[in-house]
Amino acid sequence: MKSFFTNPKTAALTGFLFALPFLIMNAMVANQFQPLLSFLRPDGHTSNFEYVLLTFVLILLPIGAIVSIRPMFAEKKLYILNIVLAFILIVGFVIIGTALGTEIYRCDVLQILNCD
Repeated sequence: MKSFFTNPKTAALTGFLFALPFLIMNAMVANQFQPLLSFLRPDGHTSNFEYVLLTFVLILLPIGAIVSIRPMFAEKKLYILNIVLAFILIVGFVIIGTALGTEIYRCDVLQILNCD
């Protein structure tokens, strides 16, 4: 019986589950899901709480990649699904983090007019 950290299918599923909070939060904001969106943005603009929550759910992506790739370190075997999932999570973290970071910097720090 393989343990949680050495079972590649369980690790891949758990790694994917680490991405779900970001996907849910993104869908909630994109679709203007009002009961929860008003909690995140009480005055209609991005709040400090939303920044903290966004940082937290973004950090879950590389953690999910580490969890997904963990069985390969224990068994010294290559698992394609785990490699692909870890790659997608890391690339997603870098791209989304960079895009959101530049957007936050331009809109909220520099306060460029008509920033979207």
